[in-house]
Amino acid sequence: MICFNGLFSQKKTDTLRLYYGINETASELNYSRIDSAIKALGGKYADVAIYGFADFLHLSDYNVTLSQERAFSVKNYLLKKSKPSQFNIYACEGKGEIHSQDNGNKDGEPKQRRVDIYFEPVVTINVADDKLETPKEKETTEEKKNIEELSAGESMALEGLGFEPGRHFVLKSSEPVLQKLLQTLKQNKSLKIEIQGHVCCTQNGADGMDLDTREMKLSENRAKAIYDYLVSKGISKNRLSYKGFGRTKPKFELELTPEEEQANRRVEIMIVEK
Repeated sequence: MICFNGLFSQKKTDTLRLYYGINETASELNYSRIDSAIKALGGKYADVAIYGFADFLHLSDYNVTLSQERAFSVKNYLLKKSKPSQFNIYACEGKGEIHSQDNGNKDGEPKQRRVDIYFEPVVTINVADDKLETPKEKETTEEKKNIEELSAGESMALEGLGFEPGRHFVLKSSEPVLQKLLQTLKQNKSLKIEIQGHVCCTQNGADGMDLDTREMKLSENRAKAIYDYLVSKGISKNRLSYKGFGRTKPKFELELTPEEEQANRRVEIMIVEK
């Protein structure tokens, strides 16, 4: 019988996205997010890939250079702040405006002015250890309850509700979620709720910019969009209120994956009165 006592490598890729202003190649806010990512890794070694991007503003050659400068500024900072040989940076490239399309907006596409960092932490597992087991995921409030089962003061996210990036318009695919919320309010006529908007990927709890209104109140405007929908369907304004929290109540302090970004980019319903 052969007994394996060696250590095998297992990888799980985490993504950190950093956003930039027009022509910006370095940002103290982004450096702060890199610091948090290094801290979250807890000293673990990782393979790293860094890709810079630009939007359609300016000429193509300029945008390639701009995206390269963004990527290399991140690489240099990462190496400067990490312990020796902690990161094996196997790719550092500028992709220019490859994912951007000219939409005629003089402000360009903010979400394309970014750097994506892919961390692949190396986790060692002793395969001779027969006590390894996968921890059971904890049940969340969303999995256990419907809105009408919540008590006053409790809240839950509207799972499946989506918005256009940087805008307060609800995606058509979210219609079933809104219909379910509407029916819940119609069936529970004493129910009063507060609609709470949240955003991801900003710093110091800040709200996001609404690209339609040009206001730094994206979370509030998204909450109000749900409020306006319910009012238009006959729900009394006396039963509804809305509020934007920006990024003051994130589920994840640092968004390392698209799933964590989405968890922070959400609308919740809080029960005010039953």
